[in-house]
Amino acid sequence: MSKMAVWWKRLIIAGLLLSIAGIFLIVAPKEEKVTLTFGMFAGNQWDVPDDDCYKIIDETIEEFEKKYPNIEIKYDSGILKEDYSEDLSQKALKGELPDVFMVLPEDFNIFSSIGVLKNLDSFIKSDAGFDPDAYYEGSYDAGEFNGSQYALPYESVPTLMFVNKTLLQKEGIKMPENQWTWDDFYKICQKVTKDTDGDGRIDQFGVYNYDWKDAVFSNGGRLFNQAGTECNITADAVENAILFTRKIKELSGYQNPTSNDFDTGKIAFRPMKFSEFRTYKPYPWKINKYFEFQWDCIRLPAGPDGKNETSMDHLLMGISSETKNDEMAWEFLKMLTYNKNTQQKLFQYSQGISPLKEVTDSEETEKIFREDMGEDTVVKVELLNEVMEQAVETQKFRKYDTALQFLDNEVDRLMENDENFDENILNIKGQADEMLNE
Repeated sequence: MSKMAVWWKRLIIAGLLLSIAGIFLIVAPKEEKVTLTFGMFAGNQWDVPDDDCYKIIDETIEEFEKKYPNIEIKYDSGILKEDYSEDLSQKALKGELPDVFMVLPEDFNIFSSIGVLKNLDSFIKSDAGFDPDAYYEGSYDAGEFNGSQYALPYESVPTLMFVNKTLLQKEGIKMPENQWTWDDFYKICQKVTKDTDGDGRIDQFGVYNYDWKDAVFSNGGRLFNQAGTECNITADAVENAILFTRKIKELSGYQNPTSNDFDTGKIAFRPMKFSEFRTYKPYPWKINKYFEFQWDCIRLPAGPDGKNETSMDHLLMGISSETKNDEMAWEFLKMLTYNKNTQQKLFQYSQGISPLKEVTDSEETEKIFREDMGEDTVVKVELLNEVMEQAVETQKFRKYDTALQFLDNEVDRLMENDENFDENILNIKGQADEMLNE
C-alpha cells in the first residue's frame, strides 16, 4: 500500500472517530447543574459572640462543590437566630424550604411531628459508609422522634461545674472528685458561705447559677413522661431535686450572688455551659490566667438517686421533606455533620463540641486546647468525652418547650415559698398535665 493510501486511510478513520464523538456529544445529555439550598442563621445556637459563624459553612460548601462539580449550594446570610424559626415557618407555608437546614431545639419536635423534616431512616439504612455509632449516643438521639431519625447533630454543648480552686484552698477544702455527691456539694457550700468583712452581709458564696433542673437530671429525674402527656414534678427524684436546690439557696439567705462575684473570686462553684466558657470575658479561653484565682472543671454532683450527669444542648441539621434532590441533600448533610474534617473545625471556629466521638476524643482536639489555653487548660478532652458519653437524653414532644417554661416560672415561685410545698407542687402538676393534654 502506498504512503498516500495509508494517509487517506488514517484521515478517514480520524474523521469517523470525530463524527462518532460529535454524535455522542449531541446525543448524550450534559450533566445538569443542580442547586442545593441551605438554611442557617447568623451567630450560633449558644447566644455567645461568634465572628466565624460562616467560616465552617463556607469552607464545607467549597469542599462539597469541588467534590461534586455539578452541584451549587446557596444560602441566605444575615438571618438572626431570633428570626430564624419564623423565617423557616414562612418558607414552609410557601413550599420554599431549603433542601438542608439548621434545626433549633425548640423547632425540632414540631417540625418532626408535622412532616417538615424528612425521615432519614432509609438513608441511614442504605448508606454503608454511615455508622450511627460514630456519634455520642445522647447527641445522636437528639435527632430522633417517635422511633425515627429526622436530623443529625452538628454541634453539642454540655454543662460543666467550674470550681474556684483558690477559694477552696484558702478555706482548707480538698478539691472534689468527678464522682462527688450532693452531700459533698452542700457541705462545701455551707463552709464557704460567710460574711468575710464583718459588715453583717454575706459576701462569699458557695455557688452561682445552680439551676433546679441541673439537680433533677443529676438525681435521675425526668420532668415529663416519654409521651409528653404527664408532668413528673411530683416524682421523688424531681421533688427532692427542687428541695435540694432550695436548701442550697437558703445558705445565702436567698441573697442572689452575681457573675461579678464569681469573676472576683467570691464564689466556689458555677455551673456553666461549655460554649459560655469558650467565650467568657474578659479574655476568651484564658480566664484562668488573668483572674486572681485558679479554675478547675468537674462534672456536676450526683443526687442520691442519680449519677454525675447533665443535660446537653444540641444544634441539629435536617433535610426538607419537600426536597427534589434527596441524595445530594443527604451527602451534604453528612459532610456537615459526619465529616471529620468539618467537625474538627468546631473546636477552632465555634464554641461547642463535636458529637463525633473520634473528633472530640482526639489528639488534635487536645492540641487545639493546649495551644489556645496553655498546658494548664481547665477543660480536658477526657472530661469532655466522659460528659458526652453520659449526657441525659433530650425529651422530645410538641409541647415540651411551652411546658418547661411554665415549670420554670412556677418552681421559681415555689423556691421562695416555704408553706404548703406538697399542695403547691400538686397544683403545679395538675396545671402542667392539663396544658400537655389540651
